Amino acid sequence: MHGTTTKYQNLLSEGRIGDLSIPNRVIMPAMGTLLCASDGEVTDHQIAYYEQRARGGAGLIVTEILAVEPRLGKAVTIQTRADEERFVPMLSRLVQAVHKYPTRIFAQLHHAGNQSNSAVCGGEQIVAPSEVTNQAVGEQPRALTHDEIKDLVERFGSAAARCQTAGFDGVELHGAHGYLINQFMSAHSNHRDDEYGGSFENRMRFVTEIIQLVKERCGRGFPVMVRFSADEFNEDGISLDEARRIARHLEQAGADALDVSCGTYESMPTLLEPITYDQGWRVYLAEEIGKEVSIPVVAVGVLRQPEFVEDVLAQGRADFVALGRELIAEPEWVKKIIEGREDELRHCILCLYCIESIFTSKPIACAVNAQAGHELELREFADDGEGRTVAVVGGGPAGVEAARVLALRGFRPIVYEARTELGGQLVPGCKPPGKDEIAWYRDYLARQLEELDIDIRLGMEATPAIVAEEDPYAVVVAVGGHSLVPLGIDGVHGDNVVIAEEVLESDAAKGVSGKAVVIGAGLTGCETAEMLARRGVDVAVVEMLEEIAPEAHPINRIALQERLDEANVPVMTERELTRVHND
Repeated sequence: MHGTTTKYQNLLSEGRIGDLSIPNRVIMPAMGTLLCASDGEVTDHQIAYYEQRARGGAGLIVTEILAVEPRLGKAVTIQTRADEERFVPMLSRLVQAVHKYPTRIFAQLHHAGNQSNSAVCGGEQIVAPSEVTNQAVGEQPRALTHDEIKDLVERFGSAAARCQTAGFDGVELHGAHGYLINQFMSAHSNHRDDEYGGSFENRMRFVTEIIQLVKERCGRGFPVMVRFSADEFNEDGISLDEARRIARHLEQAGADALDVSCGTYESMPTLLEPITYDQGWRVYLAEEIGKEVSIPVVAVGVLRQPEFVEDVLAQGRADFVALGRELIAEPEWVKKIIEGREDELRHCILCLYCIESIFTSKPIACAVNAQAGHELELREFADDGEGRTVAVVGGGPAGVEAARVLALRGFRPIVYEARTELGGQLVPGCKPPGKDEIAWYRDYLARQLEELDIDIRLGMEATPAIVAEEDPYAVVVAVGGHSLVPLGIDGVHGDNVVIAEEVLESDAAKGVSGKAVVIGAGLTGCETAEMLARRGVDVAVVEMLEEIAPEAHPINRIALQERLDEANVPVMTERELTRVHND
C-alpha cells in the first residue's frame, strides 16, 4: 500500500510568482509539440496533452511557443498562435482543461528572429536586430527597421492581453535560446547603432519595453516571467557575468520571475542535451542568478530524480525546478511522488527521440512513453483481457512493455526470455560511458512486471512446444534482432573478431586489450570504441560512409564526435573493410 510521502517537503511546498500561488515547485517548461492545427489553432490533441500533465500534478505549465507575429516570427512551419482574436476561444479551452486541476498555466510568447528560415517564412527573408547570420541556420537576415521593432513590442503586448482574456495565469517571454528577444540582448547578434543596440541599456530596451507594455495592458498583478540564456556559450555572446547584470535589469523592469536556461542554436548540445550530460548540470546558472535578484528563479537542465530535485530546492539553489522532457516521459511525476510511488517513475533517458520528431516535422513522440502526443486516442486501456493467457516471447523493451499493457488490460501474460535477465538491448545499451540513464528504463520495466505480478520465465527459450503447453489465446513475438556480421570477408570469423554487444556486456570487455579496430562508426561502434579507449585500449574506428553515426540525431552526433576526440579515438571514414588478419 502506497502512502503520501513526506520526503519531499520543498518540492511539494507551495510557491509564489508575483501574487500567484503555485501548488508545488515543479514547472513544465515550454516544449514544442506540433499538435496544433496548420493555421496555428489549438487542437483537442494539444488540450489532451497538457491536461494529462496537469492531472499528473505539475504546479505550473508553460505552453509551447505562441507566435506573436506569424509571417516572419515562427520557428517552425506549424506553430500555435496568439496574434489574433480568433485564437482566444481555443486558447481558453486549453486553460479550462488545465484549470480542472490545481495547476497554473502561463503562455510563452515568442519570435524566432534569425533562428527561423525562409521556408518557414513563406520564402521571405528572415529578420533580426542586425544582419548577423546564425551559423546553425545559414541564412542572412535583414535588420528590423525602427518601426518594425515598435510594432513587435505592440504585438507582444497585444498577445499577452489576449492570453489574459483566455484565462492564462501569466505569460513567459521567450528571451532565451537565441530567439529574437535574446538576439537583442546579446552583443553576439545585436550590432545596431540606434537606441536598440550598442550599450547594455540599449540592448535591453526591446525586452524592457515589452515587459512594461504587458504590465500596462494586463495590470501589475499579471505575472510576467522571462526565460533567458545565462550563458550563450559563444565567444562574444552573453556570459554568466553579463547574465547577472541582465537579471538585475529584468527585475527592475518588472519581471516577476526568471527562468534561467542557456545556449542557442549555435551551441546546440548545451540547449538540448544528449544523454551524456550530467543530471542538473545547468543548475549552477540559476543558483548564481538567484544571488542577484529577489524574485524567484527557475532551474532547468536534465532534472530527473526526485531526491536530486529536492536537494536543489533544499539547498536554496533555485525557487522552482523545470522538468521538460521528464514530464513528456512521465506525466504523473508529481502525482507519483505525492502518493509515495517514486519507485514507479518512468524517467526520460535523454535519447532525443522527442526532439527528432519535432525536427522532422512530426508531432511530439517519446521512446519510453507511447501515449505522449496520443493522449486523445490513448486515454485509457480497455479492460478486455478476461484473464486469458498471452505468451510474450522476448524480455527486451518491446516484450516487457507488451506484457505490461496486456496485464493492465486484464490478460495473463507470460514472458519467456532465453537469457537470465530482462532488458534485451537495454542491457548492453547502458554500458558505454555516459549512458547510465538507459538503465533507468530497464529498471522501470522490471519493476512494472513485479508490481503487476507478471509470470516471468528467465533462462527459458520459448519453443513452440513450450508455448503450446500454456494453450495461449495469443502469442506476441518480440525476439529482437541479431548483430550484422558482413559475409564474404576473409578472416571475419576469426578468433580475434568479436561482436560489439559481446564487448559491451562483458565486464572485462571480452578480453579486448592492446590494439583494436572497430568496424562501423554507427552509435554502437563509436560508443564501444569510446569505452575501450577509456579502459586503456589503443582503438581506432573505420567507417565506409562520409560521417559517423548517420542514424543519430545531429545533437547526439556532435556530442559523440567531441567525446571521441577527448578519448583520442581516430575515426577513418570512407574506408571499407576488405580483410581481417589474425594479428
